[in-house]
Amino acid sequence: MSLTLTAVYLVAVALFLLLLLSLGFQPRFLTRIAGVLLLLAGVSGTLLYGYGYWSLCESVPQAVARTLFSVFCMFLGRNEISAISTVPLIAKPAVQIALYLTHLLALYCTASAVVGTIGARLIRAMNLLLLRRGDVNLIFGVSTETVDFAEKLPQKRIVMIQNGGGNAPEARILQIGGLLLSGEAERNGAPELLRRLGLRAGKRRLNVYCLDSDPSANLRFARALLASMHTRDIRPQQTALTVILPDESASGSLQATEGSYGYGSVLAFEREELLSRLMIRRFPPVDTLHFDGKARAEEDFEVLIVGFGRTGQAALRALVMNGQFCGSRFRATVVARDYERQAGSFFSRYPTLREQYDIEFVDADARSVALYEHIQQSGASLKYVALCTGDEKTTAEIAVELAGLFRRLGIHAPILQCVGGRIRKNADPCGKAETVSVFAPDILCGDSLDAAAMALNHTYHKNEDSSARDQWTDCDYFSRMSCRASADFGHALLRAASAEGNAEPELPQETLENLAQTEHLRWCAFHYAMGYRQMPEEIWQARAKEYLKQKQTGQTPLRIGKDTEHRLHACLTDWETLDALSEKENAVTGGTVDYRQLDRDNVQVLLTLAGAKGADRDA
Repeated sequence: MSLTLTAVYLVAVALFLLLLLSLGFQPRFLTRIAGVLLLLAGVSGTLLYGYGYWSLCESVPQAVARTLFSVFCMFLGRNEISAISTVPLIAKPAVQIALYLTHLLALYCTASAVVGTIGARLIRAMNLLLLRRGDVNLIFGVSTETVDFAEKLPQKRIVMIQNGGGNAPEARILQIGGLLLSGEAERNGAPELLRRLGLRAGKRRLNVYCLDSDPSANLRFARALLASMHTRDIRPQQTALTVILPDESASGSLQATEGSYGYGSVLAFEREELLSRLMIRRFPPVDTLHFDGKARAEEDFEVLIVGFGRTGQAALRALVMNGQFCGSRFRATVVARDYERQAGSFFSRYPTLREQYDIEFVDADARSVALYEHIQQSGASLKYVALCTGDEKTTAEIAVELAGLFRRLGIHAPILQCVGGRIRKNADPCGKAETVSVFAPDILCGDSLDAAAMALNHTYHKNEDSSARDQWTDCDYFSRMSCRASADFGHALLRAASAEGNAEPELPQETLENLAQTEHLRWCAFHYAMGYRQMPEEIWQARAKEYLKQKQTGQTPLRIGKDTEHRLHACLTDWETLDALSEKENAVTGGTVDYRQLDRDNVQVLLTLAGAKGADRDA
């Protein structure tokens, strides 16, 4: 008998806990239904009780007051039906049933809210318990995109920290096994957060993702959490950081080195730069061109950029770096209202871009006649469109209008909507649209995004005693950007080399020469996009004299043709003059540098890396 009673108790408790959990995981549409039921109960109760008290009370104010009191009591489980049961209409069985159902509906709404709250608390406690075991993914910044990212992570022990106010989708976070924190200590990365998660020196790993919309807040949180980890003796090898910063060069203070404490692994990005890299990688400019079978482009590359805020500026730099091909002319048109203020600050940082490349600005609204006239004049030469207005609704409207115009004019350029950390490519003639987001595990997790850049950097070092990861960690900001730019262009070189079925292991000399010219054009574009200028002859001669002077006293690290402090480089010149530059430098140094051959060698390395990456993807 006692065993049967115990079984009954256990089953009852299990069912009750199951009910709590189901209500705690209440989907969004059920929440809306609960709101409808609450409104229905309130309206029905008001009508029924209102009629009853109107029939019984001597004054209207008294009837109104008693009606409100009785309706409120319904949601507290109190029954006031007897007060109006003598009214003939209320006494009818059908009305009595309706009144009791209204009470039941009101009680259900109250009970579901209470039980749902208890269920959510139970789930929070269970998730926190699980978070104290195993590796933890800590995400700073809560938005639709970051919750989507959390949902795609293979390891579901997730803590999300909300920066500031606003409504956060806690039910969804709980549903994926996560925990939402929004307290002052958590937002400030205090040691209490690590204690709450049970993190200490040991084997558990902490993966930190600072993905808030405010890059400065990301940097503050990453630094505060780093200080807290130091006080808790968390080992650097236990940690990894992915962070969106206002300036990627600030990441140096976060990386662990031999002499300073830091995160074991740091992947730092500027949001707009990351979006532009994603644009180039997923929708390469090279795919819009045709080649002659010898890696020489048969068409010019013309791009249209709408909007010139931070995203538009990053898009222009990325397209300049990735739109240079042997046999092709690059041209960009930027359409933006009040562009002069934005363009002034942009070209003060990158002064030679406008001098070296055909970049035209049109001060007009994106939906003005000026834009459509420009498109009609460009015709088939327009190869690429990047919409960077900063507003999702405006961008979508412009994309629809341009797509209709392109169909009428027979233009096949891709239209890319670059907004909110996502890129959406308009449907092609076959009706296929594509959307990619920077908030994806293959972009933000581990070294997948920079794998090719790390491998390229490793080949440059020619040191097998140090791992590619360690060498990448020691890289300065400029070197990382250079390797990323080279690696991201590998696909373009591979496609140009094999555009017409030319995929031999040994490239014909003419093809290799055209690829080397393309690589030199890309290299120059990268340096111009990083603020470099061509080194004047008088400065080169002065550095050559300084080189000889230092050489008399021993070895010198001075490179005659490269001044990193003032961002000057002698190789920012035409392909045809590189041999003369090589001879001039060798005459001073006694070396054997061949700048054209360096481009040819780089092509071979990039083709090998791009081919291996393509093979891995196909497999």
